Amino acid sequence: MSKPVYLGKLTLFWCSSCKVPVLDGKCACGQKTEKMTITPPGDIRPAFPYDVNRINEVSRKQFGADMIRPDEIVLYNKAPYEDRMEEIICGGVILGTIRFETEKTEWVLMPRIEGARRICNTKTFTPKKMKSGELKNLIVLNDDAVPYVAEGTSVLVPGIYDVSDNISAEDEVIIITKKGEVVAAGRAKMSSEEMRNEPRGKAAKLRWKGTPADETSPEYRDDAESGFFSAPRTWDDVIAANRNILDTFERRSIDFIRNTAGNMDKRVTCSYSGGKDSLVTLCLTNKALDDFDILFSDTGLEFDETLENVRKVAEIYGKPFRTTSAGNAFWEGWEINGPPSVDNRWCNKMCKLTPITALIEDNYAENGCLTFIGQRKYESLARAKSERVWRSQAVPNQIGAAPIQDWTALHVWLYIFREKLPYNPLYEKGFDRIGCWLCPAASLADFMNLRITHPAYMAGLDEKLRPYAEDKGNPEEWIRYGFWRFGKLPPFMQHIAEAKGIITGSPAADAPAEKTGE
Repeated sequence: MSKPVYLGKLTLFWCSSCKVPVLDGKCACGQKTEKMTITPPGDIRPAFPYDVNRINEVSRKQFGADMIRPDEIVLYNKAPYEDRMEEIICGGVILGTIRFETEKTEWVLMPRIEGARRICNTKTFTPKKMKSGELKNLIVLNDDAVPYVAEGTSVLVPGIYDVSDNISAEDEVIIITKKGEVVAAGRAKMSSEEMRNEPRGKAAKLRWKGTPADETSPEYRDDAESGFFSAPRTWDDVIAANRNILDTFERRSIDFIRNTAGNMDKRVTCSYSGGKDSLVTLCLTNKALDDFDILFSDTGLEFDETLENVRKVAEIYGKPFRTTSAGNAFWEGWEINGPPSVDNRWCNKMCKLTPITALIEDNYAENGCLTFIGQRKYESLARAKSERVWRSQAVPNQIGAAPIQDWTALHVWLYIFREKLPYNPLYEKGFDRIGCWLCPAASLADFMNLRITHPAYMAGLDEKLRPYAEDKGNPEEWIRYGFWRFGKLPPFMQHIAEAKGIITGSPAADAPAEKTGE
């Protein structure tokens, strides 16, 4: 599993007065905020209704009840993991983590104590609900075992009073008292049948522990009789609490744009990709300058929604619009190179760098151009180390500059909401980054989501991949698990290959890696 990496300071705070997240140590109401402990790099973002629905669907599947109400403000914090994992933040606390487990090819919810208490508590629990299967994956402790588990001791078979039916080893479980007070949350090490029939052994390993809490405990929050749920708030409330912060970041970015443009004798351009970061950069550039061009490079693998958004945004801003397209270059390259992989992204130069280089040469050959780009340091280590103004190695005759280098994704989204900017609707369908729909660097979770949102895209990809799988003697799982994305398998994929008996000869592995300048 990847280790947390600090790409910038962690900026998430909580205002106990306004009951909303704040991006600095002081809320606009004047209240000093409380810093929240989150996993680096801390690029928090809003969880859209699509994301919240997924959380609740997984929660119902695993435990039989929702974890989040539809009127709550929820944030996601992407945490390092082999595929995709998000910390779920709501009401000033981390409720748990939802991650895509590659071997299972499904999302798994791992609630912390606060999240577990929303799912099961003394107001919702009855033995009848557990016996009927309405509430699931519960382990009920004997009274004498509660203090030991609350202190962090694993759940041992002799300490169990009752258990839900159909628990399997490695399922996520919630550990409760006989009254329904949550004591701990963790992962089962035995099945329900084994817990009932074995005389001894470790039944569950704890991830999180806590003191039992019911409606009489200090930890129990009673906002409009909502129990452990947070008080209703809107994104307008969050924007209001962060208005001073947003004003400061806007002013700094506009000053940067004006100063950078004023110090260079080059035509000013702004790159727009259809993504949130470039949208905010375009808005800021438009506020800072009267005269500039908008650049867009169509890789030939853009979502239909992205192309429509680019058209709409270009029309709204009304600036000279310079565009180029790679056309069918990707599929022509596929016939020669096979599918691209993380190890060999031949498509980057062919579909992105070469067309944009030609666009700049065609329009700015005499003196080159200065391009404002929606790059942020919280996105990757390479971008965190990047200068704020740089001369492009990959695209001659272009100088790049990053006005929002220090913004987190939440700064970006609150600014988009405040300014009512026309963002790409793909963000409301479970995508956290917008780019080529077939990018091999995308997570398996993203490709599984694509099967739901854009089934025609994935059906076409499956058909293109099938001859390569058959040529190497690989089964259908080679496609399903996304083995084609790697030349050399990372350890977690190698484990799946061995566990599933999947041969992994990838055509992309046979081709030499091509340097792209990135």
